Amino acid sequence: MKALIVYSSWFGHNRAIASLLASELRQHGMSVDILPDARVAPGRVASYDLLILGSYTHNGRAGHRLRALIEQIAPRQLQRLSVAVFGTQVVESPSYHHPGGVDDLEACLAARGCDLAVAPLRIGRNGLGRFTSRLGLSASERATIRAFAAELWDASVPALLI
Repeated sequence: MKALIVYSSWFGHNRAIASLLASELRQHGMSVDILPDARVAPGRVASYDLLILGSYTHNGRAGHRLRALIEQIAPRQLQRLSVAVFGTQVVESPSYHHPGGVDDLEACLAARGCDLAVAPLRIGRNGLGRFTSRLGLSASERATIRAFAAELWDASVPALLI
């Protein structure tokens, strides 16, 4: 099984999440390529079984390159892929959810008739200062990413073996 992780990252958080996610999926025996959004052409997606997209949030939206990538992938390719999304966004309070890049990616995929293999992974960041001052992931964030990888493996492998 082959996976492609494509990410948009301004401060390095989504790159770090993508790297840990790739490492976890490789431990399950998956072949994984990881690329920034600027280096992925839509036709490249055809050789993969699983597509994982990760984005920052800017003004409630995902990175424009990821949205453009989704629009350019042929519908038949999207239908045969398992697809998942992850991303970071500022969280002002635990009880209030601002629309973010993950929501934008999910909406773009849904508009193209693509359902996600698993629920999206959202990593909340408390304010801009935390984005610029700390590139590392906390222990709880690492655990959340590992659980997401395990759930993604469980959801994707049986569907691809049918």
